[in-house]
Amino acid sequence: MKRLLTIIMVMLFPLTTYAINKDIAPDPCETPEHCITKIYAVFDSEKRPGVYPSVPVQKIIKKLWSFGDEGMPFIVSLLEEENELIARIGAIALRDIDYIDEKYLPAIIKGVEKNISWLAPALARVGTPEAAEVAVKAYLVSNSAPYNQEAYAIKLFGARILPALKKAINCAYSCNNSTYYLLGTSLESFADNEKSKIAKSVVQIARDKAKTIKVRMGALYVISYLAGPGKVIEDELLQLRRTEPMLAEAVNHTLIGIKSRHAGDVYLDILAERGDINTLVDIAQLGVNGQDAGSGVVKFLDSTTPEAKILAARTLGFIEYKKSVPKLIKLLQDDSNVQLNYVAVESLGRMKDKRAVSVLEDVAENHWHPAVRRAAEVAIKHINSGTEHQDTLHKNKSGFNYFDYEHMGIEVCEEITLTAVSEPTAKKLYRSNAKKQLEKLKYQSVIVSYGARDEAQQKAEDPGGVVEINPDNIVEHRKEVEQTPDVALKVTDGWLVGSNRGEWGGELVHLAINGEQNIILEQNIEDIYKLGDKYIVTTGLAHLFSNRGQIYELYKDKGSAWNSRPWLKLPGSPSSSWFVETEELLINTYGGGSLLLSEDGSFRMAECVQAPE
Repeated sequence: MKRLLTIIMVMLFPLTTYAINKDIAPDPCETPEHCITKIYAVFDSEKRPGVYPSVPVQKIIKKLWSFGDEGMPFIVSLLEEENELIARIGAIALRDIDYIDEKYLPAIIKGVEKNISWLAPALARVGTPEAAEVAVKAYLVSNSAPYNQEAYAIKLFGARILPALKKAINCAYSCNNSTYYLLGTSLESFADNEKSKIAKSVVQIARDKAKTIKVRMGALYVISYLAGPGKVIEDELLQLRRTEPMLAEAVNHTLIGIKSRHAGDVYLDILAERGDINTLVDIAQLGVNGQDAGSGVVKFLDSTTPEAKILAARTLGFIEYKKSVPKLIKLLQDDSNVQLNYVAVESLGRMKDKRAVSVLEDVAENHWHPAVRRAAEVAIKHINSGTEHQDTLHKNKSGFNYFDYEHMGIEVCEEITLTAVSEPTAKKLYRSNAKKQLEKLKYQSVIVSYGARDEAQQKAEDPGGVVEINPDNIVEHRKEVEQTPDVALKVTDGWLVGSNRGEWGGELVHLAINGEQNIILEQNIEDIYKLGDKYIVTTGLAHLFSNRGQIYELYKDKGSAWNSRPWLKLPGSPSSSWFVETEELLINTYGGGSLLLSEDGSFRMAECVQAPE
């Protein structure tokens, strides 16, 4: 899951973000002096130092570039200005120049030490070993790392950063808990040939017995971020694992990071030891190199946890573990879990195993959900043609493709052909029609949120900037609140009440007649129903890249306390629900369409009213 978080963070905070607009014409200012004077006249004094300059300023920067060596002293002089906005203009002008003479390095270093925004990439335009050291040092102490201008500077250096990188690994610039994480992350966007060169060099630090264990393990951790190109040192890593048991765990982590053909064996041991379903996501990232973990992954298909079964079926397809084909086919016999059906179908298509064709043909013809039928049709085409499955979402970011089963793309009906049936207001309360009554059913809850430990410091340094949260500064906040429920269902011994706070969570609570409260389920509650003889609750959350929905069955344990267990998986988070004239429950889901649920647990798609042409 850490890898997936990293992918998300890269998307949210890209390294190159801005550049001078190529299409704008240079300003007509005639001399460097004239251009500098004009900057003071047109710059936006209201902008924050971290914000990119306006088009008029960009035009002047382009003109200053056109003067070549004659204009450089004037650009560099802007760095000395006390006004941060003016200094930033000089920094941006230097950031995007192809080459800067070494004589300007002292002024640039002074500017970097003053924390002039956007300046760090100028170090790479100088490109000397001294500039590389300054870039690495600045990156390691920057509050906004790892996805910032200092990281972009390191990317611009490419393999030229290697001497400074090795010094940093050896703790020449001091070391703390985040040093190796930051160094490794800074290399993720390097070209493959640069990554291979870095791996060959850095592994020598890991092999050097004269180094401390901390440094040697740090070197291995950095290599783990080099992905596939790091496989050039695979044999050396295996030898290191054989000869130095104290480094075995660190080597295993590195083998996983570089997607080694031996990583599957490593994960097989991890699965046996921990049984953590999040590991399944990481195994999938290995592709076919993860096949050796297949025997461990397939065991999760027998799990009683719906999410575990889905992740296992998904992972088996990504690693193309063909021994699992019979079990995946068997999963299609039960159509109560749409997402599980969907991933099983797609995994069979990824494996291109002809044993699955006849079953997939039946699914394509008869499955109740259109997204599963469509996936079966695609899978059959891949099997018959032998073509590879194309991961079209976020190229090279397979973490997103892994979870695309949460976004099936089926719209809900604006109106269905069946009539809605209202529940008695004496038994069912909603905020829309019984706000005052719900106020009387308040209960105690805790809102959990996450933030940056150094949030105050970040805001002080850049009041309008984005507060960065990373694995090293994340902190949990807990706030006790008196919660008014969104929905309540009367039962013989009190009320079942539920709340939905979106990304801040929610819960299902039993409020007994004697005033006692019992938290039954900590999920976002969409609604609570008595469906036939069952009490059920619809839950889920659609937020950012996640879209998950689940129906739980409620029951009383031996002590007569209310409890819950997963019953049916939804193809997306429920957005609304109500009973209809057929005594079925209509559930509108994000991306999964409008479903009708019967008391026996069977689903069918609701029929939409067709808009007149």
